Amino acid sequence: MSGRPHVSVVIPVYNRGELLKRALRSVLEQSYGDWEAIVVDDGSTDGTGGSAAGFSDPRLRVLRHPSRRGPAAARNTGIAESRGRIITFLDSDDEWLPGKLARQVEVFHQGPAEVGVVYTATRRLFKGQEYLIPPASAGRKEGDLFGPILRGAYLVSTPAAAVKKECLDAAGLFDETLPALEEWDLFLRLAKVCRFGYIPEALTVSHYTPGSVSADRLLFARAKGMILRKHWKEFFQSPRALAAVLGGIARLHAGRALAAIRDKGRGRGEGAAP
Repeated sequence: MSGRPHVSVVIPVYNRGELLKRALRSVLEQSYGDWEAIVVDDGSTDGTGGSAAGFSDPRLRVLRHPSRRGPAAARNTGIAESRGRIITFLDSDDEWLPGKLARQVEVFHQGPAEVGVVYTATRRLFKGQEYLIPPASAGRKEGDLFGPILRGAYLVSTPAAAVKKECLDAAGLFDETLPALEEWDLFLRLAKVCRFGYIPEALTVSHYTPGSVSADRLLFARAKGMILRKHWKEFFQSPRALAAVLGGIARLHAGRALAAIRDKGRGRGEGAAP
């Protein structure tokens, strides 16, 4: 192995010490070994950093934010400290199958130079159910994906992606002002500067964790509105994409309102006279 690792793995974490151990084990079990892993402890208060320090592998580094700044900022800190030519991401509650990195590096080496992102299928586990990302019904999954991503097609999960560092330099890093969906914004910008390669094997496992940002409808609605304003030219040139994002915002607000009505109704029904 050379002094400079070929792949950098960026792992943001906040108060998930036990889950982080599972994620790190899945990195250590990779059949491809020319990597470094950078854990960014985003101001944890439960000793999470100590969980990472328990792994003695010299390829692993732990950085710490003095206070919580959010997953986008944590990933950006990891990217800034990375030395690899390829950057990968792993959330602290997710995991990889052992052949993931090897397959991605192989696709980069064998594919055309314009491929700057290689992603695998993801097995998503959500409240006792399981489904695949991207779904089998999805259309185009590789090549020029700007149109599908703009329309909101959920093709690439962040832990499934490997990105050439030069493409990140061209597209820019995660937008730390977004309250959610920062990966959608990043993949939109990456799709403007490079092509995508796809591995249909589900080599990434994504777990739903209660309390995650993905559970907050209001944050999602705000983030969609911000992304709409940020990429307004592209959205207004694509009526289908514009309709999709506006419909998504409306559904999120409606879902939040209905949940509030249900909660209020349950509270009023507890021991109260009709």
